[in-house]
Amino acid sequence: MEKIILGIDPGNYSTGFSLFKINGKKHVLIGSGTIKTHRKKPENFKIIFESLDKTIKEHSPTEIALESSFYGNNPQTIIKLGEVRGVILLLSAIHNIPVYEYTPQQVKNAITGYGWAKKEEVYFMVQKLFNIKPETNDEADAIAVGFCHCLTKNHSKG
Repeated sequence: MEKIILGIDPGNYSTGFSLFKINGKKHVLIGSGTIKTHRKKPENFKIIFESLDKTIKEHSPTEIALESSFYGNNPQTIIKLGEVRGVILLLSAIHNIPVYEYTPQQVKNAITGYGWAKKEEVYFMVQKLFNIKPETNDEADAIAVGFCHCLTKNHSKG
């Protein structure tokens, strides 16, 4: 059974997304991009919601792969990411699409083989593996999230 995976790297002003088609153990990147919002809340949430809603309606993903929150040294960052994640979780509920979450370390390990890889290394591996040049690091991260899901979930069961 064919599945479509929507991989998302949430961000307040730049949210990356990717789309993978999976058939058995074969997975193909069929699209990716970045939703850029330079507006203040709540307008940025509306832009993210409408863009992802349009993507969902156009591609009918069967699963959403989402990078879990990581805030480093700034607790405000986790609050802002939590708000964007809320938008994504609302979309998953509206469209009845299950969400699978992966830590940044799981994503980096899947794409680079090292859980503490830097953003540049993730970007480089996305370029090499998929022969594309992502517009932003957020797009590359979203591709890595979708790829992590493809490797983690055993989709050969259909």
